Amino acid sequence: MAGAAADGRTSGNWGRGGGGRIHRLEGENFKSYKGTQTIGPFFDFTAIIGPNGAGKSNLMDAISFVLGVRSAHLRGAQLKDLIYALDDRDKEAKGRRASVSLVYQMGADELRFTRTITGAGGSEYRIDGRQVSWDDYNAKLRSLGILVKARNFLVFQGDVESIASKNPKELTALLEQISGSDELRREYDELEGQKTRAEEKSALVYQEKRTIVMERKQKKAQKEEAEKHLRLQQDLKLLKTEHSLWQLYTIKKDREKMEAELAEDRQSLQQVQEENQSADYELTSKKEGAKCISQENDIM
Repeated sequence: MAGAAADGRTSGNWGRGGGGRIHRLEGENFKSYKGTQTIGPFFDFTAIIGPNGAGKSNLMDAISFVLGVRSAHLRGAQLKDLIYALDDRDKEAKGRRASVSLVYQMGADELRFTRTITGAGGSEYRIDGRQVSWDDYNAKLRSLGILVKARNFLVFQGDVESIASKNPKELTALLEQISGSDELRREYDELEGQKTRAEEKSALVYQEKRTIVMERKQKKAQKEEAEKHLRLQQDLKLLKTEHSLWQLYTIKKDREKMEAELAEDRQSLQQVQEENQSADYELTSKKEGAKCISQENDIM
């Protein structure tokens, strides 16, 4: 549905997931619409014309109201200001109520959204006559591509010129608002923060892992060095043992040699002693023989 008011404002209905359009509006005591009023049906293109004060702007406000726009954007300080009142006496009357229903057509199916201003000055929301919370109401609108916060369902006078004059940063912000991605900014920032923290944690874990790997390499090298030192000590001990055994063997051989030489010397000494005894005996015999001869010569 598209409509053009005489004051230059236009309204449109489009959605990312809806694929439908506004079929009609049903208002009750809303602003200048006294009693129950049905506006429509609307078609793919509908022009609404009339003199000033005929209610064209109030029609735009009715669409905005039923789609959840706050009263501050509907030329009213509070919701009660949107209830029809002929004079101040009507404004002071108790129990005043107003409502707007929007029939949204999707092919052969219709979906009715209703927003009511209660006597207490609050809002009630209904979908197909069933009262729901604002969160459920807004969620259903969002499923049809209607973003209340972005007000992407109406284009007002001066909006095109305002958009054309925006700088790239402002256009980006507007597109994020229209697409609804700005509502995910907090979640995005939280996830971005989580990502940053996860990356920092990952970097820390990687650094710790790298440190552990380096320490393991160092410990492994120290272990290999210690094992090499132990092997060398064992080899040295073995060599010392072999050397000691060789020394003992050499000492034993030298002892055996010395004992053999001593035995030979003893044997030689014994032979010399025997020869000396034999010579002494022979000398004694000769001395006695010489003494006898001498005595014989003296007698003669």
